Amino acid sequence: MLRTEFIKPSLLETGEEHRLSFMLEQPCGRLEPQSDSAYRMTCSDPEILGLNGSLITGLKPGETEVTVYSQSDRPSAYIWKVRVQPAGQASIMKLQEHPRILFSEEELKAFRERIKSGDARSARIIDASRLWEEYLAKADAYVEEESFEVLYPSISDQWKVELPLTEPKRVPEPQGHTFFPFWTMYARAIEDRLVVMSTAFLVTNESKYAVRVKEHLLSLTSFGKWYEFDERGAEGNLSNAHLLLGVSSAYDAIHSLLTGDERRSIRQAILEKGLQPLAIDIGSSDMHNIVAAKQVAMVYGAAAIMDEISFAAKYLNAGLTYLQRYLERKRVSGETEGLLYDNVAARHAWMAADLYRRISGDDSLVQDPYLREELPERFFRLMAPGEESSFPNLSDSFSKLDITYLMAMTATHYDHPAAVWYLQKHAAAHHNSLLYLRNETSPKSPSELYGTCASAVFRSVGWAALRSGWGDEDHLLCFTSSSSAKDHNHRDQNNLVINVGGEWLLTNPGYQDYVPGPKADYTTGTVGHNSLLVKGQGQARLGGGDLREELLLPSFEAVVGDATESYGGLLKGYQRSVIHIDSAYYVIVDDVELHQDSDEAELLFHTTSAVLDGNEPKAPGENLESESVAFQGEKGALQLMIPFPEEKVLSLREYPGAESYGPYVAVSGTKGVRRRFLTLINPRLQYGERLNTRQKEQNAGSLTCGFTVERQNGAEDIWLFCADAAEARYRGITFLGDTARISGAGKLHLWKAERLSGGDIVFEAELPLSIYSNVRDSTCFMHNPHPVEVPFKLKLITAGVEVEQTAPPGYYEWNLMNIGRGGQAEGREAMWKP
Repeated sequence: MLRTEFIKPSLLETGEEHRLSFMLEQPCGRLEPQSDSAYRMTCSDPEILGLNGSLITGLKPGETEVTVYSQSDRPSAYIWKVRVQPAGQASIMKLQEHPRILFSEEELKAFRERIKSGDARSARIIDASRLWEEYLAKADAYVEEESFEVLYPSISDQWKVELPLTEPKRVPEPQGHTFFPFWTMYARAIEDRLVVMSTAFLVTNESKYAVRVKEHLLSLTSFGKWYEFDERGAEGNLSNAHLLLGVSSAYDAIHSLLTGDERRSIRQAILEKGLQPLAIDIGSSDMHNIVAAKQVAMVYGAAAIMDEISFAAKYLNAGLTYLQRYLERKRVSGETEGLLYDNVAARHAWMAADLYRRISGDDSLVQDPYLREELPERFFRLMAPGEESSFPNLSDSFSKLDITYLMAMTATHYDHPAAVWYLQKHAAAHHNSLLYLRNETSPKSPSELYGTCASAVFRSVGWAALRSGWGDEDHLLCFTSSSSAKDHNHRDQNNLVINVGGEWLLTNPGYQDYVPGPKADYTTGTVGHNSLLVKGQGQARLGGGDLREELLLPSFEAVVGDATESYGGLLKGYQRSVIHIDSAYYVIVDDVELHQDSDEAELLFHTTSAVLDGNEPKAPGENLESESVAFQGEKGALQLMIPFPEEKVLSLREYPGAESYGPYVAVSGTKGVRRRFLTLINPRLQYGERLNTRQKEQNAGSLTCGFTVERQNGAEDIWLFCADAAEARYRGITFLGDTARISGAGKLHLWKAERLSGGDIVFEAELPLSIYSNVRDSTCFMHNPHPVEVPFKLKLITAGVEVEQTAPPGYYEWNLMNIGRGGQAEGREAMWKP
């Protein structure tokens, strides 16, 4: 069927004009320009909008509806709304000078000095001279190419683009896809070429780069539009943003070499094909990465032309207003699309913040706490240990991410030592390190920066990272119980993944498969994640998670997530507690409340590694007989043990149609409306540190229980878990609280404890407190979650300690050897508190 395409502007100012250019798409995909006389236009209020042939003009503020009719028999009713606003005030910014987008003149001078051979300053972190030679080689290749290929990671299609550029034809959808965004990667490829060659021209002043850039710019001005789907306009796609970013940067870079007619043509294209279609997002508060990219593109487009076209100023103001609110909301909203899109959106936010600093002298956006503190913390705390740069693929994400731009901006603007360390270790050969690392400070690894306080909790997005460190033999557990319900999120609340020494052993499927079928169900559904199934079903909705509690004491860390709301009534309650002990192993407590005894509940643990039942390899479809299951990777290994419930079934499965994502262990078999699963995860199995459990006891008629963990060095950890406010009794110890761990090495851990007695320990508190004490170094760390002071008593008979004290709210540290009159110990507010 024939279809007419044309840009439908939604926002004009009084006095601003826009001429509609009609294109007719033939069945073969060819676009043909159409005469204005083939169409007739009307508007519902001619006092607001003037119509003259294909020219529309804003007359007075207000909103009106425009209708375009075809004079032929083709279906042709095109209706949309246009808002006219008062003409804006002239910008107070001084934008007469070029360049101003990729570099200022001052920055260009400093960059030329930096890339000189033998510059000792740049050689500390990167070899700027060598990287610049490689960058010029890339620019030269772009100058000389006659075509290029566009690749798509999610489909097998490749797109060969012949030069000079011509507007692409509509191509058939890949099987199973609707509105597949072919133009996104196409536009990114063009943006990259424009930016690389423009940068090469600005630095070298060699005309060959500018000539090629101008050829691309003039080709793009002849396009009918810069978005792919006329049905959607600039809604829901990234091509408009990427082309606008590239064209704006290039127009600014070669401005002095363009004729008056060329400038007029390009800046009109920036306004009509780039900025005006993006007006649909003005006033939006949506933090989706696509919306953020389009808002930033508006800032770029306006900054390139607003000294020549005053009507462009409204796009700069709108984009900056959005960005300021975006950064504020990112700190508190609870929304995240996963690290991949957090990085993508942060790159665009950084681009706009840095450009605004350059053209205004105002660095308030650059200094925003989200860019300065939250983002670096999130990426460093969630970065896997080991030699390679790797990250948890929570939601739509990959384990390999390119965060070089983010790290370069963080290092440059904040002198962040770990960002410099990252660039030196992982991105010393990356061109973004060359272009954006403009100030250098001494590098410091995350291990050096954070010391023993390696773990972190990000309450706003419902994520936690419980880790031992960043070294080759360290481990990391990432946990999510989040309220975020964006399109790129998964049904994965109370989900966790684990990395050992750089290898992901407890895994997620990662980025979703968009083709309807088992892979799509698996990649977005609970069945593909390390959480809970009820009656074979997973979570019914995105989001719904709540990271309710956190505790970060030395050698004793815990987080609690509640995913009840995620199941949409399928169960009454689901709470998961994750405990990290001595930076050595994890204890996972899953508390499930079902509607009836017969409801089936299964925990899932996924891997892409080999699965061993004891020491015997197992294949999907087999039951697991041992209580100790191992995930054996290429370099590391992880031990999985389920001490409770004692009556259970462990089976190894694959999901039909999604076998490529690896097998998973399913744990089921217990009965009752209320059920508790206790899981031990030992990430140090590869280093000879095997765990064993013994003397398991469960109090009759309750979920309260205790067991002993035997560690490789012969030490014992005694664990007690309470439920329903019932006391736990185990090995002569009585405990009331949530969790207690007593180590033969002289360590005591109590979580939300009211009292414990047995052996040589006595503890009492008027309200539940959490403590860690170590008799070897006479330290006691405590967390009081209450808003009032809480009196407590602690007696360690063997160590000769007897303290009667009052714990202030928050985290506190006590020296148990410095005990004064009445059993009062010296205390201070903890310096390591999270």
